[in-house]
Amino acid sequence: MLSAAGGAGVLFACSGARDVTKPAELTGRITGDVVDLLGAPQGSVGTVYLMYPSGLQTGRFAPVDPNGRFEIADVPPGAWQIRFYAPGVAYVPEQLTNPVRVDVNANQTITVRFKIERGWEDGAPMIEIYIGDNFFQEQPLGAANAETVVKIGTPICWYNVGLAQHTTTGGFWDSGPLNKTESYIWIPDRTGVFPYTCRFHNTQMIASLRITA
Repeated sequence: MLSAAGGAGVLFACSGARDVTKPAELTGRITGDVVDLLGAPQGSVGTVYLMYPSGLQTGRFAPVDPNGRFEIADVPPGAWQIRFYAPGVAYVPEQLTNPVRVDVNANQTITVRFKIERGWEDGAPMIEIYIGDNFFQEQPLGAANAETVVKIGTPICWYNVGLAQHTTTGGFWDSGPLNKTESYIWIPDRTGVFPYTCRFHNTQMIASLRITA
């Protein structure tokens, strides 16, 4: 292409004339290990999930390897959360932090240790649904504000990971206001499809339970 400026022709490369190399995006990584309460490595136990600061799942995860270690690479700089999850196999005791908030910088490695106990937390299978700012999401890989399928008699635990107060309010249950880190459990005693919402954000947060026999 010729420039008309100053009357002199200047040749510029246009698309297709040559490759343009973009600078590589600088990322960090999150590594760590999983141990029991005495510090012994726990190999091949569970999965570690990467979540946004709001608590919403990103869809990225890393299995715990046979040496009890995990790694999530190519994490863009910023604030994130990571969560250990091994339903029915192991759990992080309530007095310890899970998920863990981290701040990742370019070319930096963040190291996190999860301490776990074996078995079901509270001794029974349970469905866990995060309540975030503007979403409900079944853990670990459910879609936001979607349907969760649960067998009758299985406890459902809603856990507020958001900054604001929220509720889980359905036709047969109402948690009342839940602050961040507070939870509510309902045990379904009937089958059917039951919509529910947050009383404070009932136009943005709408999900449902499908209770089966």
